[in-house]
Amino acid sequence: MNPLYVDLLVCNIGLSDHCLVIKDRKHNRILQSFKPREFPYDSIVLQKQHGAISFDAINWLIAHAVTVTILDWQGNIRAQILPSEPISNELKLAQYQAYLDRKVHMRIARTIVETKLQRQKQFLESLSESYPVDVPRIVRISATSEDFMRNSEARYAISYFEQFGKVCKELGHDFSGRGTKSNMHANDLVNSLLNYGYGVLQTYVQRAISAIGLYNSLPFVHDLGRSRGLVFDFMEFWRTNVDYSVLETLKRLDAINYRVYRLNDNFEAVLSSDTSKLLFERVRFNLSLQEIIMNCRVLAKFVLGESRTLSFNLKPIDFKPVFETDRVKGLILSKSARELGMNKSSLWYQKKRLSERGTIRLYNSSKWHFHNAES
Repeated sequence: MNPLYVDLLVCNIGLSDHCLVIKDRKHNRILQSFKPREFPYDSIVLQKQHGAISFDAINWLIAHAVTVTILDWQGNIRAQILPSEPISNELKLAQYQAYLDRKVHMRIARTIVETKLQRQKQFLESLSESYPVDVPRIVRISATSEDFMRNSEARYAISYFEQFGKVCKELGHDFSGRGTKSNMHANDLVNSLLNYGYGVLQTYVQRAISAIGLYNSLPFVHDLGRSRGLVFDFMEFWRTNVDYSVLETLKRLDAINYRVYRLNDNFEAVLSSDTSKLLFERVRFNLSLQEIIMNCRVLAKFVLGESRTLSFNLKPIDFKPVFETDRVKGLILSKSARELGMNKSSLWYQKKRLSERGTIRLYNSSKWHFHNAES
């Protein structure tokens, strides 16, 4: 997915000489202009809700198969314009039948939950290579009890976010875990980043489901009453991709000289525009719309009876090991600049940062000193 992210305070989208024009109305200037059939993006994400979009522009975007998504300040979808979904009554009927068939329903639900848990476990194993993370054991899920399955998922989620919080602390940010209040009304940076990232993920999944022709209001794991239940089912597979994007964002925030977030009158964390952009770029890099569509197609083939097996194919997260481990921190505290072969001012800066934030920031030019100190 290649979205165009727009967060102008007042944004107008219209047509001029058959070209799509995006205007910054506050400063009375054209931000971008695109000729027909030369639009390089597959979607537009609007962060601000002030401004207007013309019917001509909507028709232009639909003709180019472009999705338009409007997000609120938390990253939740307020509205979405999607290209026409395939007319697949056969698929929708098969999805209803699979939902009503207890045995098939449980098989799909169990596969979704087991895939999610394995995904979380693998992610924690990758993190444990660079951070003090303990990987929880996965309890075998019952094939018949829906309540047991959901309880197992919830218990593992608690353990997962406990370990995730350790990584956040290593990066200099407190994280008290996920809960109903943090999900709905986050008052800290990490939960606000997670909420926003999951909102962006939802736009990807909803587009993929629409592209295949599945019925997004008919879930297998989440409650039937949710209008986008199947969207939430599929989101479980890639939440770890968003979690990794949040950690990458936290690493980069230390080097940025602007206000990362603020608290509104309800004491909810509101990300700054620059922070939202930074997270959005990391999520875009770590997610693949093609992969999501492919796995939606896996479910479609199964409920249609075209495949007897149900196995989702997810690429591992491209995790980059972190050099700044506890071992390296120990060398900084115990060795002299001469022993490390470093400049005194560089070592002083690292010790100062370590005492104030509990973290360090090493660049490639400095890392070889620590390799030499160990050999």
